[in-house]
Amino acid sequence: MFLVCGEALFDVFTTEVVDQAAFEVPLSARVGGSPLNVAVGLARLGCPVAMLTGLSTDFLGERLLASLQSEGVNTGLIVRKQAPTTLGFVQQDAAGVPSYAFYGNGAADRLLTLDDINVDLEGTAVIHFGSYS
Repeated sequence: MFLVCGEALFDVFTTEVVDQAAFEVPLSARVGGSPLNVAVGLARLGCPVAMLTGLSTDFLGERLLASLQSEGVNTGLIVRKQAPTTLGFVQQDAAGVPSYAFYGNGAADRLLTLDDINVDLEGTAVIHFGSYS
């Protein structure tokens, strides 16, 4: 089995190149986070995979959990926290170069403690640590 550790968040993209003086910014959000993407990719390849992360009890955390479960990722090691979900905002300039702004201080995926982690590693072949872990 693969064990993937790290953030699960929402990537929030601007849906068009935005004039810096605009009063609105059209947005589109997608389930993301590098470790979550790795876990989903492994599951799609038919590999047994579990994810260890903190997920919010908010509606975004519910979406993240449902997405992982629908992809066949084992969610038994996920710790639910009454804290916000991390958001990563992405905007591309006219040349297609992205800029990022992450909002995750105090977020569920960053609040895991040693007391939250009770993992039996028997049968685990690979442990993958992601971006914020």
